[in-house]
Amino acid sequence: MARFDESETRGLYETAAIWRNKSLQEGNSLLWPDEFVWTVEALEAFKSCFIDRPDITNDTFEAKFQRQLADQPPGVTKLGCELLLIYFLFTSSVRGTRKRELIKTVASWKNLTIDEQSPVMATLDKGIGGTGQAFNTRRPSEIAFLAQFALRLAQMAPGERAAILADHKRVRELLDELEEDATYPTRHILLHLLFPDQYERIASGNHKQQIVDVFDELADANCSEDPDDRLLSIRGALETQLPGVSLDFYRKPLRSCWYEPGETEELRPVQALVIKRQIVLFGPPGTGKTHEAKVVAETLLRQAILRMWKAKRYFTDQNSVTNVVSSRIRRIQMHPGFGYEDLVRGLHLVEGGKTQYRNGVLLQIIADVAKQSPDERDLPFVIILDEMNRADLSKVLGECFSLLEDRTGEVQLAGQDIEPQLVRMPSNIYFIGTMNLIDQSLEQVDFALRRRFLWFFRGFDRADFVTVAKYRWDELHRDGEIRKPWEKFEEEFDTLADRAESLNTLIENHHSLGPNYQIGHTYFCDVVSFARNELAAKPSRQRLLFNKKNQAIAPVDSLWKYSLRPLLEQYLSGVDGAERNEILRRAQATLLKGI
Repeated sequence: MARFDESETRGLYETAAIWRNKSLQEGNSLLWPDEFVWTVEALEAFKSCFIDRPDITNDTFEAKFQRQLADQPPGVTKLGCELLLIYFLFTSSVRGTRKRELIKTVASWKNLTIDEQSPVMATLDKGIGGTGQAFNTRRPSEIAFLAQFALRLAQMAPGERAAILADHKRVRELLDELEEDATYPTRHILLHLLFPDQYERIASGNHKQQIVDVFDELADANCSEDPDDRLLSIRGALETQLPGVSLDFYRKPLRSCWYEPGETEELRPVQALVIKRQIVLFGPPGTGKTHEAKVVAETLLRQAILRMWKAKRYFTDQNSVTNVVSSRIRRIQMHPGFGYEDLVRGLHLVEGGKTQYRNGVLLQIIADVAKQSPDERDLPFVIILDEMNRADLSKVLGECFSLLEDRTGEVQLAGQDIEPQLVRMPSNIYFIGTMNLIDQSLEQVDFALRRRFLWFFRGFDRADFVTVAKYRWDELHRDGEIRKPWEKFEEEFDTLADRAESLNTLIENHHSLGPNYQIGHTYFCDVVSFARNELAAKPSRQRLLFNKKNQAIAPVDSLWKYSLRPLLEQYLSGVDGAERNEILRRAQATLLKGI
């Protein structure tokens, strides 16, 4: 069953059922009992003022929404509040307090009162799935899609409307008609909210296709090609093979089989590895490239093991899976002193003062792969070349460089052996490189090296900052080093995330810097350690990162003074003093004051 754990939803599915059976079917309001809000008249008026007259200014969503609803009667504003409620119902990417604040703000424009203690408002505390950054930035489009869905239903005769709402495939057809050429997370969200036993709690069509690609052999042979139908069939097969196991594609043990960073890209890193066998994650420091390389390597291996072992063995013997994965990933830290003799082979002194050739890391791995059983040879072996541009990779690989491209040929190693040594690169060895563009720009990478890899840029990521900061906080909280839970200061971390994003926009757009000089999200995560020290000294603090005027206080001040400013000063070492000081002033004001 695809339904999320109801102990975590606080009645969310009940609210969705009321919306389907009362609001969409009969027009009843969710927030104002005994009133009718979801009517043809209200929805057509909303379409006229919101959908047909989009506000394309650069103002905030609230400012634009207020202007669009300004000349509408209270009933349309009530509809606007409830559209926001349904828009927010699924997502766990927005805090419950923020959801309620925005709905109450919209109601206040017409002096409308909302019962904050109502069960419906309480369901906004917890979401049931992530929706990604695009869901927030495209809020007007998502709300417009939701409103058009409701309007199409409202325009139908009661009997036809009831028949469609009782049939998940007919609802899906209606949503697909409305989507046309665009794609909306709301399409997937509505299917799960209205039919949680038939549709997964997945807001991304890309995620659905990724899961189908990995588990497709489990789908029934007669199942349609529609990803939603195949997911339902896959779930049924998994539940049969793994009775009693709670299965969720975003949680262990399913998540690690398919999920990978960069999933929003047209070509995902794991796909690129399968196609090319070599990829590079490049960008500014502190953007999690090494961590992503490990995740991509593990995902590639887990998918291969799942295909080989099949689902039942894979999921019932996770210890063996973990052991196989860890044994087939090798990380090599590149540096200026790393040479051909370290990676391929070189002369070494042996007993008696003689010299002999010894294999480097790469040849040792190739030899190990050759000794494996046929089944083991079918599994990938991943070599992570960390900070690969700190060494001259073309020189370090020597004659083996050509083998990255030609996996069927072989080369003779340089140097004199009793017998010539021939080397072939096994087809199941994959390479993931990471590269900091501060160390060496992409323009300095030779074209022969470029064509042997597929390249993925990695910059600052707001969502990753919040995720990593929360992880570090929760670890300290669990260990007793921080007593207050993350939720106490979550809003202030959201503010810091916004300012980190603004600071990086400033850096990216400045002619003396640019995207290669973005400050990675791991740098900003230092604030957690500064916050821990501040709470240890003043445990009764009610605000931690910013005061009531949203000006930075001690932990963020320390982050700027000891981490970010020294980094920017290093980046700007060759820039004229007056210009350097102006950039630093603007950067400091952006981070500490939000201006």
